Amino acid sequence: MLTQLDRVRGSPLIRTFLILAALVVSGIGFARLTQKGVEVSGGRLAEITETSENERIPAKIYLSLSRPVGFLELKIGDEKIGLTRAEQWDFVGTAAIDFSRPIVTLNTMTGDPKKTGVARMFAKMVVEAEGKETFTHVFDSDGDIDDFVELPF
Repeated sequence: MLTQLDRVRGSPLIRTFLILAALVVSGIGFARLTQKGVEVSGGRLAEITETSENERIPAKIYLSLSRPVGFLELKIGDEKIGLTRAEQWDFVGTAAIDFSRPIVTLNTMTGDPKKTGVARMFAKMVVEAEGKETFTHVFDSDGDIDDFVELPF
């Protein structure tokens, strides 16, 4: 004879079926939430306009250093950016930013900190891309800078 507690628990087959049904429904819900290509806006479906991988945005780059460097390399994606000196430790350059690789890499090599008297290095980068909001980032290091940042475009 079944006790009251056994009736509340139900049979193992029913519990297994209910757990599987909950997992399937959850999976369908997560798949719809993470689906690319459509966005719900105002109760209607609207197509998301995605940029092609080959599209590039022209941009102007400003780089200000806290002290002189012996070596300076700035890359966006795999493209090395040519920089020209604007002032003492300020540089300007232009680039075409690729949406598929919006990673900026900065490498600097300074002199011996014991000779220069300054161990800390700062570099402020400003990216003005056509049709996009201006992006500013400060690289900070105890010595040489070897860092990267992803552009929010």
